[in-house]
Amino acid sequence: MSLSIVVPMYNLEQYIIPLLNSLLDQRDKRFELILVDDGSKDRTAQVAEEMLARSPILQAKLIRTPNGGVSAARNTGLAAAAGDYVLFLDGDDYADPDLVQRALAAAAGGTADILCWGYNLVREDGSTIVSFTSDAEDTTGSEALKNIFVHKSLRIWTGSIAFKRTFLLENGIRYTERCVNGEDQEFIYKALSRASRVISIPDVLSYYLQRTSSITGTYNVNKFDVVAAFKRVDEYFRAHPFNEAHTISDLLLNREMTENYFYNLKTCLNGTSGISTRKLLQDIDLAYPGVNQEMLPIMRRYQGDDRQLAFQIKAFLISPSLYGRLIHLDRSWLQFKQKLKAVISRKEIKI
Repeated sequence: MSLSIVVPMYNLEQYIIPLLNSLLDQRDKRFELILVDDGSKDRTAQVAEEMLARSPILQAKLIRTPNGGVSAARNTGLAAAAGDYVLFLDGDDYADPDLVQRALAAAAGGTADILCWGYNLVREDGSTIVSFTSDAEDTTGSEALKNIFVHKSLRIWTGSIAFKRTFLLENGIRYTERCVNGEDQEFIYKALSRASRVISIPDVLSYYLQRTSSITGTYNVNKFDVVAAFKRVDEYFRAHPFNEAHTISDLLLNREMTENYFYNLKTCLNGTSGISTRKLLQDIDLAYPGVNQEMLPIMRRYQGDDRQLAFQIKAFLISPSLYGRLIHLDRSWLQFKQKLKAVISRKEIKI
């Protein structure tokens, strides 16, 4: 058994070294590393190449491509992979030293279609923001989807799941290219819907770095790609029906769609200054004609248990400008708390 680790890279020269160090430190060396430089304009490829040259024991290849986006880079890496299982890690994330060993040990001799495990969201200083773990399980893909959407007992991120390579190829599962947000969820949900056996490892084996410069923290209307991504998942479920598909699609197209839409509204408004909600909605309309109108009846039927979001939805339906003011107040309060925490940590005041 072996693992292929595919890493798309774009302008990550200051982040790629921690990832490579975490892979060099793997206790089990039964893996190949496929680095796909997606047309970086900085020294990402050179830094990686220099580090690999100093580590000849590592089975690795560096592929350079013109900039085509993260999905194209992942597809390129998948096409070049030779391992029994494939893991997609981003260039600014990193792995636990036991990741390869634990994943391959859990692979059940290659009978599992998918392996998944716990992960931590971490800050750039390495501190943990939140940890996501689940019970050890051996189940079907449809049951795993039910655990994600219905029971909320399982949470999966791109870097916390590995796929049997032949399973992906036989089912034609690839990343949707030029989709910049939601492409990872689309890939995972499609794969789970076809999987006969999914094994969950209860421990944290990978780390998801939260960078302030990532797309999620900036003003970028392309993040509303997620709406089309979720629709493609629903279409895929209809083409390949399974137990609970209808229930999961309903949750995907209502609760998850609404929460993602409002999360993207919030991060866009927080990612810049001087941009009004009205201007943001105009920009979304230009990039995705009809999406804002399409979301109105969906958000009116919101079925989630996030009370703060439910309140924000009501404010938005009354007036998008009112919603924008609420987001501004939330941001101001958060900034105040952060400043207060910094002052306390410097012991400038006593409480």
